[in-house]
Amino acid sequence: MGGDAYLATLTGTQETVASYAGPVHNEDGCSYRVNNADRQVLTFSAERRVRLVLRAGGNLPQIDFAARVGVAGSRHRESEVTKGDADTCGPSQPARTRRCGSRTLRAGLTLRPAGDGRLVLDGALSGGGDSVACSPTLTKADRFLVPSESRLRIPAGRVGGLFAKGRFHATAKAENGITKTTDVRWTVVLKRLAPGQH
Repeated sequence: MGGDAYLATLTGTQETVASYAGPVHNEDGCSYRVNNADRQVLTFSAERRVRLVLRAGGNLPQIDFAARVGVAGSRHRESEVTKGDADTCGPSQPARTRRCGSRTLRAGLTLRPAGDGRLVLDGALSGGGDSVACSPTLTKADRFLVPSESRLRIPAGRVGGLFAKGRFHATAKAENGITKTTDVRWTVVLKRLAPGQH
């Protein structure tokens, strides 16, 4: 098999924050001022040895990773009754934050060329992992992994190492006033292995 052997290392995070602060009304005539926020943080990493044929000015070939994904996050809730009968509406709820139980999941991630020097990182959690990934409840959860891009051109000569960084940021506000912010950041490092390290 041609090409050189490389150690490919992938690290990154996907963070989603869904929040709402403002008035809420219900059919019983009660009004509340609430401050709610959900936070999900998925930290992923993977490492593998690959044999690559790299051509100057070309694209990096596709690399598949079996990644470990660390899950963390929290759900914050608080409310204050601003209008309505106390017996019907119930008392105000003091601020409370509950943290999700940390755990480690598995994911299949793919770094693939998309033409013109672009790379796309995409993938998914394995075996129904989305259901235990501390997903926000205020709004629809983002899938993992939200696809994101980087750029990388293969330089001339024998390549000893390569480095690429990807970033994605999006903010969306729903009609109910809930704001969702999604951030994805990742880094891929390729290091050529010396003979005997294959």
